[in-house]
Amino acid sequence: MTKSIRGDEVRRGQHIYLDAVSNDLLNTISDDLLSDTLLNYWHNGTAPLRPTTAKELIESQKKTGDIVFAVRWIEDDTCIGVASLSDIGWNARHAEMRVGVIDEDYLTEDSLSDIIQTVLQFAYWEANLNRIGVNCAEDKTTLINALEQVGFTMEGRWRQQLFRNGDYLDQLTYSILSRERSE
Repeated sequence: MTKSIRGDEVRRGQHIYLDAVSNDLLNTISDDLLSDTLLNYWHNGTAPLRPTTAKELIESQKKTGDIVFAVRWIEDDTCIGVASLSDIGWNARHAEMRVGVIDEDYLTEDSLSDIIQTVLQFAYWEANLNRIGVNCAEDKTTLINALEQVGFTMEGRWRQQLFRNGDYLDQLTYSILSRERSE
């Protein structure tokens, strides 16, 4: 039996909550360039990496037409990144999830698991979606571990699908169905 979630609880995790990406929020984000580690977590390998700020990445994500949330740390209300549901197929009730962290202190398995779980709560309870997919490069081990901890299943491997820093990388495809979620 799944627990009942009411109201704003659907957007609240253990340590984070999902918020709107407002102009006020964007004004609190640093104009410093992201580290290579964080850029690689944002990057899908389909375009060359270029130095970018967190603000630029969040603004570009906001313009996509996807369901986009600012991810905020409950303890101090800091924006630690964004999460989104994209490529939504409303008839088949599926979407792709993306998570981007803007501070390396929060690029941990526990933080990512909390973000993923909270986005899933929204996806299942508010958006009435059934299948959530995630595509990621094989070297994103922290994300992969978080996905597996939450209950995602690896569906496939696209061999040498991505190219980054002179290396070919496999792209992994994960998914989870609403009936498989852990509460």
